[in-house]
Amino acid sequence: MAGSTVPVTLDLTTEDLSISILRGIENMHRRDVPLKAAEVLESGDWAVLNASGEAERAGATPVAESFPVFLGTERFDVSATGQVTLIMNDDVIIKSSKFDPAPTYAIGDALTVKDLGGGESTPTKQSGAEPVLARVLEIGPNDEYLTYRLVGSSTGN
Repeated sequence: MAGSTVPVTLDLTTEDLSISILRGIENMHRRDVPLKAAEVLESGDWAVLNASGEAERAGATPVAESFPVFLGTERFDVSATGQVTLIMNDDVIIKSSKFDPAPTYAIGDALTVKDLGGGESTPTKQSGAEPVLARVLEIGPNDEYLTYRLVGSSTGN
């Protein structure tokens, strides 16, 4: 069929800020993990592993074993396989529009991940003895995004 075109529904000129890896992709350890039944975890969200080894949303109490979702349920291949791809190591720098917008962030702030009461599974400011999962490197204009480095430990090193 000469002259036929297929419409592109995705604007390829616009940056997707759900998750963008700025540094560390060459050493990034990615792992495909089964998704808990009926769970929705999009790219840029964070997941915890339940006792069955399935990825699910974070609970109200943060845990050190929380991982960014690199490829989430908005993708056809993830829907087909029932597995999301998680980033399983530290020292990766991520730029993302998915974070708790309520706090005021500063460079160096520690981040953790927990449900804030609305089913969130995105970074928020760490407090007290909560595990440190990342540190803020940049706050985007008008709080459009955060750039943060994964630290991979509860000590926040």
